Formats: sequence, structure tokens, C-alpha cells
Amino acid sequence: RQMCIRDSNKGAEHCAKKLGEEAVETVIAAVENDRDHLIAESADLLFHLLVLLRARGLALAQVVELLQSRHSQ
Repeated sequence: RQMCIRDSNKGAEHCAKKLGEEAVETVIAAVENDRDHLIAESADLLFHLLVLLRARGLALAQVVELLQSRHSQ
């Protein structure tokens, strides 16, 4: 994971590509109906989303705030 944090220094484009890879792996795990694999890939997906948000100077709290506003209407 430390390498991924350093990867955020390579720029948001690099982080976005890694997030895309993890998203595909998560979809595959879901389609295969492999619970443990899906949990592991979901964790990786969330981790890389957080790295991308950080690379763009954003916080998870901002995303959560938007979700809350969308669902409170």
C-alpha cells in the first residue's frame, strides 16, 4: 500500500488508471460470486478511490456530504 501512496505523487491520471483496474477486478469478483474475493477487491477499490481523491485534493467527507444531500431530498 505504501507504493500506492507514493504513486499518488505520479499524478491523478496514474491514480485514476489504478482505480479503473481495481474496479474491473471488483466486477470480476462479483460476477464470479466469490465472497472473499469480492471483499478483498472492494477494499482495494475503496483504497484506490481514497488515493485518487487525495491526489486531487479532495476528501471523502466531501463525497459523503454530496451523497447525503442527494438522499435527503
